[in-house]
Amino acid sequence: MFSPRIPRFSPSFSPAELLTIAHSLTRRGDEHAAIRRFEHEFATLIGVKHAVMVPSARFGFLLLLRGLGLEPGDQVIMPGITYWAIPSIALAAGFEVVPADIGLHTHVLDPDAFEAAITPKTKAVVPTHLFGTPCDMPRILEIAHKHGIKVIEDTAQATGARMAGRMVGSFGDAAYYTFGLTKNITTLSGAMVTTNDAELAAYLRREMATAQPRPIGKALKECAVGTAMMVATHKWVYPFAVHPAVVLGNKLGQDPIHDRFGEAEVRYQQAPDASQYQAPRAVQAEVGLRQLTKLERLNSARAANGRFLDEHLANVPGLGVPAYPAGAEAIYMSFVVHHPQREALAAALRGRGVDTTIGYMSDITRSDLFPELRDYDCPASREAFDNLLHVPVHPRLTRRDLEHMVEAVRASCLEGGAGHGG
Repeated sequence: MFSPRIPRFSPSFSPAELLTIAHSLTRRGDEHAAIRRFEHEFATLIGVKHAVMVPSARFGFLLLLRGLGLEPGDQVIMPGITYWAIPSIALAAGFEVVPADIGLHTHVLDPDAFEAAITPKTKAVVPTHLFGTPCDMPRILEIAHKHGIKVIEDTAQATGARMAGRMVGSFGDAAYYTFGLTKNITTLSGAMVTTNDAELAAYLRREMATAQPRPIGKALKECAVGTAMMVATHKWVYPFAVHPAVVLGNKLGQDPIHDRFGEAEVRYQQAPDASQYQAPRAVQAEVGLRQLTKLERLNSARAANGRFLDEHLANVPGLGVPAYPAGAEAIYMSFVVHHPQREALAAALRGRGVDTTIGYMSDITRSDLFPELRDYDCPASREAFDNLLHVPVHPRLTRRDLEHMVEAVRASCLEGGAGHGG
């Protein structure tokens, strides 16, 4: 029997979204009505009073820092592993970034490390619900409130995850989300900010009112990319056209998927204002509304797949598996294992039909972009970053796929090279 060939991700973008886009672009109406409807539905989902659609998570984050009253020179604590654009834009705006360590296998901010990093200059903390795993928000809020620190949740990878029965994004002073094509909810790029603070929401809307409308052509380009992703990861296409290219690229020291869809890391020299960004369009909101109707179903499928992998990979020699803070209901945006010889493990898995990636996060204390952060000591972040590897966990995996992956990981860890590690 033909062994499965399993892509590292499968987009939530589908033919239903294509029909939504076609319908949106061929009718006339109030450009803002769909956006307001999406914002209302999203705020209701998260359990907050206000949601404001913004061009990107990084710009939403910048607006939150400013809208919450932070001044240049104020310190912002964030985890040692995060997306490079978040510290980059904070530094460009004149804020001081202070890395704090993570839980080695939870990959999210360690509350004790957060507390130890606080100084009189600390004004905000960014608990990042990385890989779809919620941070220990009750403990983080307790510490933040004691010290008068604003809490900005990074929920870019965790829309729909819960902590102690409550949606992440509803705990802090505000939160930001991103809706790229590889996320569990997409709007052809774009992002959202949520808060219970009416004054902050009004500030965000005033800022967004100065942004120019996004050209429809950009949305159409994202639609084309989403369609290409949908086709490339299809069960009748990926095994024969894409996986062989991934394996060949791996042998040549390349990652063709990351090279095609990844973003080059840059150090921002100047923080932008809203006039330099493009406001989301109604067509994006329409896609978002369509995506909301299936978010819970797709998240539940991810979570079921993740729990299967949790159970069946728990005792593989040499392999570190994810851990979760007490009370966390992860959505398994990624299933991240650790192995001391991850490159050998990745090659062995691809040889067995399972695509993998090291992802696109940064160890910000060792990034060449941020030399001013090198004196901060985040040992768990370093170890995790050096050893982590993403195993597919997306909603379209079948039981046969999951069983094949478990067997592939076990065999790859036990064979020569990938199997020798503590």
